[in-house]
Amino acid sequence: MTVLAGDIGGTNTRLAIYDAITAGAAAGDRPAFMPLFERTYPSAAHASLDGIAEAFLADAAAEIGDGAKVASACFGIAGPIENNMCRATNLPWVVDGRALSVRLGIPTVTLVNDFYAAALGVTVVGPADLVPLGGGPPAAQGPIAVLGAGTGLGQAFLLWSAADNRYQVVSSEGGHVDLAARTPLEQGLVQFLTVKYGRVSCERVLSGQGLVDVFAFLSEEPACRGLGGREAAALLGGAAGHKDPAAAISERALAGTDPVSEMALAIFCSVLGAVAGNLALMVLATGGVYVAGGIAPRILPFLQRGGFRDAFDRKGRLHTLVERIPAYVVTHPQPGLLGAATVAAGERA
Repeated sequence: MTVLAGDIGGTNTRLAIYDAITAGAAAGDRPAFMPLFERTYPSAAHASLDGIAEAFLADAAAEIGDGAKVASACFGIAGPIENNMCRATNLPWVVDGRALSVRLGIPTVTLVNDFYAAALGVTVVGPADLVPLGGGPPAAQGPIAVLGAGTGLGQAFLLWSAADNRYQVVSSEGGHVDLAARTPLEQGLVQFLTVKYGRVSCERVLSGQGLVDVFAFLSEEPACRGLGGREAAALLGGAAGHKDPAAAISERALAGTDPVSEMALAIFCSVLGAVAGNLALMVLATGGVYVAGGIAPRILPFLQRGGFRDAFDRKGRLHTLVERIPAYVVTHPQPGLLGAATVAAGERA
């Protein structure tokens, strides 16, 4: 069975055609996916997903011929899904699965939240694609929480279904819940962000723009003056050829060349750990908390320094419970595509 999978984020739209290999699979096993054709497009450079998908299928037909004829498609999109439609959170797009089906000539087109797809992908990736960040061993069939920062902050949960002998995905827009400050410095950050945005969600810190805003806040702090922040502040305006300030801040932090960038990334990792630990408590995620998204693999050395896990574990009277819950960084480049392909192949979570 040949399927089309899409992972549509505010920054990039990733599309792939897979051969879903199910022959010989044991009962209850998910199919394996062999990629036949893949492309990545800058999302904001296009007016709609429809146009990207049409161009992709045309390119695929030119390269792999009949292999581009897919039986079904699934697109994971950053935004809530209602009636197989999505108004994308970080793009000026309205995506209609039924209209896409007609336009692309694909019998079945399913839309899911991008972290619904990412959560399914977590159940497919192997141990080599996971980096542990403390905790004990995962409990078999235990609840799982998945989160990830990129253009926004995605979240989803996996709960085991004994009747279906597999995990069921519970979608979430929890990245938009209110951010809770834990320290005087974070209180100042929340006040800074409140002035800028009016309301401060977790995504306002745990995203690419969020990292830039944390850096901007620190650059204005009196204690940070003279630490190199003024020179690095040029990044905020895209100076010195830096088109992606968040990437530049991360690079400076990882290289140890700018103390303000290091402080910004340390705050980012600590807040990420606190939010991940909150999710662990919400569903008692004994099956693990998995940090996916585009940012975490790039800042892995910082996440491994201990600030993430310290914030994850610091849950007052319940710290002994949370300390046993394992956390992982998902380093597989495309868990969302694997999850979307799983849905397209008919394997509903």
